[in-house]
Amino acid sequence: MSVDDNRNVQPESEGQTAYGAIFREGGTMKLVLVAVTLAIAWWTYSYIHTSMMSNVKWPTLTPQTVGLTVLGLCDQPVATRKYIAVEANHAWQIRRPDDAEVGEPVDDPKSAEAQDRGNDPGAVHKVSRGEVVPLEEIMAKCPVVMTTAHFTGASVEERVMPIFDRKYYIVSVGLSDEGRSRYWQFSAKHDKERLVFVLNGEIITCPRMTNMDVSSLEIQPIWVKSDADKLADFINKRQK
Repeated sequence: MSVDDNRNVQPESEGQTAYGAIFREGGTMKLVLVAVTLAIAWWTYSYIHTSMMSNVKWPTLTPQTVGLTVLGLCDQPVATRKYIAVEANHAWQIRRPDDAEVGEPVDDPKSAEAQDRGNDPGAVHKVSRGEVVPLEEIMAKCPVVMTTAHFTGASVEERVMPIFDRKYYIVSVGLSDEGRSRYWQFSAKHDKERLVFVLNGEIITCPRMTNMDVSSLEIQPIWVKSDADKLADFINKRQK
């Protein structure tokens, strides 16, 4: 009597693949379809909402003497700028540009000129010898881009410039829908210009803008940790 080893083996039926095993279950298929539908609906809503917010004609903001005010320095193009941001001795100053500005390579990484490089540590800078502009004038003359209400939260991160082995800090901030729209609209016309973050009458930092439609920003460079913490703590406390 012979033994047939294949007598209990059933022929492989169609659909016995990994995908087939999943989609044979009607409930699972429905869940997948619901998830896809919700994802499409959310994407559509977000796209329409963002487009509408980006085209809103926002009223002009007034600077806040107490609180956070973000100003547009309007320092580009160079030929028509009225102010220039200069970082020296761990602090930012707004100066008037003048004919005495000179451009030359900087060898000392600790010099005031080297520290006024923003996000480009190797750049050659023109150092302004013009007078320091009073903060009251900046607050009155420069357009207000955002204020305290346009931020939803903040966190601080420490980094190091590898070339100069110098610590600096980044404050990542969330933007409200209106803040996102205001930033996008302003940066579209003022790309690569500087913003001036003024907190309770003190200039914290002057980062350059990049024209993007984003819900969060990285504010950098901030050279003093206490300044970064002060800015983040203020935003977080005001949003509670």
